[in-house]
Amino acid sequence: MKIKYLLLFLLSFSVMQAKVRIFTIGDSTMADYDTLKYSGDKEQRGWCQLFPKFLNGDATLKNAARNGRSSKSFYKEVWVTLRNELQPGDIVFIQFGHNDEKQNGLDTEENDVNARGTNPWSQYQKYLKLYVVESRERGAIPVFFTPVVRRYFKDNKLTQKAQHNLVENPTDSILNYVASMKSVARQLSVPLIDMTTSTAKLVEAYGPDKSKKELYVNADDTHLKSEGAWQFAKLAAKELKEKDILKNQLK
Repeated sequence: MKIKYLLLFLLSFSVMQAKVRIFTIGDSTMADYDTLKYSGDKEQRGWCQLFPKFLNGDATLKNAARNGRSSKSFYKEVWVTLRNELQPGDIVFIQFGHNDEKQNGLDTEENDVNARGTNPWSQYQKYLKLYVVESRERGAIPVFFTPVVRRYFKDNKLTQKAQHNLVENPTDSILNYVASMKSVARQLSVPLIDMTTSTAKLVEAYGPDKSKKELYVNADDTHLKSEGAWQFAKLAAKELKEKDILKNQLK
């Protein structure tokens, strides 16, 4: 009997080990929220909170996203510990940008662990590269996600700022966080899911009024209600599958 239970234990351990582990790192647009506290008029969810609904039993997800974190502050506050949990074959979803804009595109003091702001072509790229290199050192696979859009409309179109370009000229990339992340993805051959483009199309299709009513929280034009988080997670799952990433783990 002891041998039987030992074999069952080893078999179950082997199955657990075969599951793909996903770690998600980023900001409040991805984070988990208490479903009781953040309900009713205060309803709020992160898109990675809803993403497990698109996974089958072959994958697990640890949502490590934190409110108010930028690529820089998350690295110093969370990543230096979290990276030690990574194992070969793990997947790391990486989305930053919202809080990197805190200082209007300027870098902040490097030694200030709480400072959020980064310049898109300086500190922002530095920390994106660190996430990639340090994930790969542990055998994990990094995947970039460009930041989801804010609900900033002008003439029924989302502004450049809504799409994380702090200059309203769409051809000017000097303060464009999305263009910067795409540049790092090309340099380091990182798979990239363009959530900025896909969420922009969705939100513009809803329009200013309906997007506020159904997708975004009452308090601001950045955070998401359950429906918004669900729709954004679905866009992420769709593009991952199209790019043959986690295709066997996605419903």
